[in-house]
Amino acid sequence: QQQHQQQQQQQHINRSRAGAVSVSGSKRFSGYFNPKSNPNLNPITIAPLNSKVRDGYGYGHGYGGTIANNVQRISNTHTNRNRSRNNFHRLFSIAPDIDVDKNNIVEDVKGIVEENNNDNDNDNDDGMDMDIEIISKPIPGGNWDRENPLEWAKDFGLRDPKITKELHTLAQLKPGDEEYGYFDVSDITVPGVTMVRNVEDAKIVMKSLMSSASQHVFHACDTEVMEIDLKNVGPVGNGFVSCASIYSGPDFDYGLGDDGPGTVLWIDNLDEAFGVLQEFKEFFEDERFKTVWHNFGFDRHVMWNEGIDVKGFGGDTMHMARLQDTSRAKYGAGMGYGLEALTNSILERRKKPMKEIFGVPRLRKDGTPGSLVDVPPVEVLQRDPRFRVQWIIYSAYDAEGTWLLREELQYMLEDMPWFDGQNLYDYYQLHMRNFGKVLTDMERRGIRVDAKDYLAGVEVQAREDRKGHVEAFHKWAFEMIGVDGLAINPASSTQLCAFLFGGAANLKTKVRTETTRVFKVARDEIPDKAMALYRERDAQPNEQSSDALDSDERQPDEFDSMKAAQLKALCKEYGLKVSGKKAELQERLRGHFLAVGQDSNEMQQDDFEELPTDELKQICVTRGLSPDGTRKALLERLRQDVSFALELLSASAEGSTDGYRSITEALEAATASDGGVLKEIMADLKAKAQEEPKWVDVTIPSIEMEPFKFTVGGAPSVTADVLRKLAGDPFGDEPKYGTAYDFFGGGEEGHDACVALFSLTAIGSIDTMIANFLTSLQRLVDHDSRVHGSINLNTETGRLSSRRPNLQNQPALEKDKYQIRKAFQASPGNNLIVADYGQLELRLLASMTNCVSMIEAFKAGGDFHSRTALGMFDYIQKNVANGECLLEWDYSKGDPPKPMLKDMFASERRKAKTLNFSIAYGKTAHGLSQDWGVSIKEAEDMLQAWYDSRPEVEKWQKKTKATARKTGVTRTLMGRYRNLPDAMGKNQKLVGHSLRASINTPIQGGAADVAMMAMNKINDSPKLKKLGWILLMQIHDEVILEGPEETSEEAFKEVLLCMEEPWALGLEKTSVPLLVDGSCCHTNWYEAK
Repeated sequence: QQQHQQQQQQQHINRSRAGAVSVSGSKRFSGYFNPKSNPNLNPITIAPLNSKVRDGYGYGHGYGGTIANNVQRISNTHTNRNRSRNNFHRLFSIAPDIDVDKNNIVEDVKGIVEENNNDNDNDNDDGMDMDIEIISKPIPGGNWDRENPLEWAKDFGLRDPKITKELHTLAQLKPGDEEYGYFDVSDITVPGVTMVRNVEDAKIVMKSLMSSASQHVFHACDTEVMEIDLKNVGPVGNGFVSCASIYSGPDFDYGLGDDGPGTVLWIDNLDEAFGVLQEFKEFFEDERFKTVWHNFGFDRHVMWNEGIDVKGFGGDTMHMARLQDTSRAKYGAGMGYGLEALTNSILERRKKPMKEIFGVPRLRKDGTPGSLVDVPPVEVLQRDPRFRVQWIIYSAYDAEGTWLLREELQYMLEDMPWFDGQNLYDYYQLHMRNFGKVLTDMERRGIRVDAKDYLAGVEVQAREDRKGHVEAFHKWAFEMIGVDGLAINPASSTQLCAFLFGGAANLKTKVRTETTRVFKVARDEIPDKAMALYRERDAQPNEQSSDALDSDERQPDEFDSMKAAQLKALCKEYGLKVSGKKAELQERLRGHFLAVGQDSNEMQQDDFEELPTDELKQICVTRGLSPDGTRKALLERLRQDVSFALELLSASAEGSTDGYRSITEALEAATASDGGVLKEIMADLKAKAQEEPKWVDVTIPSIEMEPFKFTVGGAPSVTADVLRKLAGDPFGDEPKYGTAYDFFGGGEEGHDACVALFSLTAIGSIDTMIANFLTSLQRLVDHDSRVHGSINLNTETGRLSSRRPNLQNQPALEKDKYQIRKAFQASPGNNLIVADYGQLELRLLASMTNCVSMIEAFKAGGDFHSRTALGMFDYIQKNVANGECLLEWDYSKGDPPKPMLKDMFASERRKAKTLNFSIAYGKTAHGLSQDWGVSIKEAEDMLQAWYDSRPEVEKWQKKTKATARKTGVTRTLMGRYRNLPDAMGKNQKLVGHSLRASINTPIQGGAADVAMMAMNKINDSPKLKKLGWILLMQIHDEVILEGPEETSEEAFKEVLLCMEEPWALGLEKTSVPLLVDGSCCHTNWYEAK
């Protein structure tokens, strides 16, 4: 088997730069400028800086003329460049030291030619018929079928038949369905686009696609999908492919129409064209034809939903771009790995997003267009003649842009040395391209999850536990600050910060926060117990004290609760001026009602109507008002003067003992005597007062603890690690209290505080568990009880991440209180293989640095961290040498006669273990001092003791940092690049971060390299296929497979072999063996661990 793999690898290298990359060997894109002729060339980012927009890029909404003409213009532009194959030879000087058998490398590296049809692409027959010895035997009723060993897994990831039926109904509108969105679009054409809408045209195009010439080109493909909500679900089993686009280069002719070669093929799959996509199934499933995609995983899955298994995988431009530059998203505004960003930054011909082209402003309530923009559904864009032409061009450019990107990225990767004259494009074709298929295989297969029974039951228990922790925290908070303590939201960092650290100064602004804060909290967020106490408090007699009544400060009254319309109605009722602001109306009414209860010689407003005009004029003179004007003018003048007097009276009458002592008394008296509008308003206010308030003011005074960690903005932090430090572990066999214990004076009060704060940490952990796993897994499980996550190659080191669910975020086994891993199960009759690398990063560090003491420790086996402590501390060496403690012991001989080093020097071993893992991440003495709670000097001494016992590591780190400082680049074990431009800068904080990354990346990235090679081997293993086993997941350094119980032991041995010996071209055997541990006899992940 290894011989066969080596032969395949050799064949790959022999063909790494074929003329097949270009169309019929013509009009190939040139690479980037020679740095001698272009001083602006940045050898780190591998792209010309300050470059201008090239002729022929961008017009209309991203196109110009016909698509074919523009491709020709771009080709001509590139062909006229003066390329150089030696642009980045200086980067080769920082390639990792790899011993290569030059006899196994062909000097003349050429490209992929037509013979490159089956290498690493055959998922079915490649190796299946080889003479592989199988010792496993079938069992009655078992899942293993010797003839069809993978039959049990063949339909994983297919769409639910019920959903398929619904989607097919939506996708097959006919004449007469206009009310549902049908349009006759048969006469719509687009220049430069070959459209296929019927079976006859599809058969003509298929003759071109299935020709021998088609095997010599890359076909860039893309799909558009309707009825899919990517915010909540992934592409596996969801959505319907409404159309597909293919672009095969400027010289390829699909055989339809007068546009000739160089068009984009656009395949309609809606309405009259429903099912036309199926005519191309043979092409997509034929491994002889190399299809290229941007984000292959998405398109492969949605094509599988339509029953098409894409096999001829030629590359993923998203992965190629990430290999070329891992830092696009970090170091450039608007940069990233999406098609829009890459076509903009690499082609300078941006793919415009759907919202920009098709966005329709959302209408405001008044009918005018608002700032929010909605995009019509995909099926509307494709059907409606108003959008259809632009939609076809939009979707066609996805394929065209992908083809152009692949061409450019090939040359960019070819200009990046790998080793011994080879380049990163060789690496991509040999290793990473196949890995892209491995990732989509795992996503499609998914893993079986018992959501209905197990997870549902665990969720009930978790919520019950959360309730108990909330009650424990609230009980303590109530003791601290009273009823408001019961209303604190344990999930609100703002409220917790105010409660724990209020009054502390902001680290940046130096401004102290409030010691008491009032939060307006929605009623339904207030616990019932707190609400009951609030009601009880509010029901207490609320008679105003004499101090309050005698105070100059006005007390709140009924007018404060009235709406403006109610205030105006009362003014009208009592003949007062109706105009004015709300506050003016309130003061006017207060003056009126307070005046009613006072002895006053002031004439009331209604009396003016009974007086003759002459008397009105005399009163005006008496009041200092003008006597001129009509009778109506005189009345208005006098009434305004009275209103003003009443407002003044309102402002001064609260403290008076004449008349009514309060507005409430005055209103009650007026209601009893007048009734009318006032009575209705007062009844309305009383009814509302009896209703539950929508918002409750929660007043949180601080207990004023001293913060020790701050946010980026300088505010005290209340993250989980802060709460853990405050709480400690009060429930351990030997309770370890946090800093809150001493703050509260120790004893019972200190214990209670730590217990309450421990409950806060538990609440956060349970919330995370519920959100990330318990509810999401139940929602994501498909009709086969499998969950299909999204596995992404999107970290700068090359480590994998996952979404929906984020399996990388699983709690450590010993902290998995709810045993979530038990929900991940094998299908009936199957087992799981779970295999995990042991101390992979440390073993790689030992091998990369050729550290003698580390290599010896690993080869000796046993407790590596105890051996580290032994090498660091002289007094431990003396104790071991004198026989006072033992480094190791064979427990089969009974209990050890002397104390073990790990027990006698537990503190030193813990520090050694921390250092072992911290060194790889470039942790500083300052960080270690915080972890250990010691001075920086003590941490420095400890760090130096570690380096003294392992000087090779220190030497390697200094050399690697110096290289990064000089070049802004670091590389992984297999030679992948990571750009670190900040390492060459002057910002010391950014420099420090980059230099730590420079020594971390070779190790973490090296672990990713090892995992990638092992996964390629596992997924392609002919033996595992014959035994019926499939690779499901990879989490950190662990892989999970599923297969028939009867072949599990034999399959397990093969998995161990693939992982312990992942060696491939570019990954040489390490100086220390790779240790793999695992099991094969369990049916769920938890037990297998």
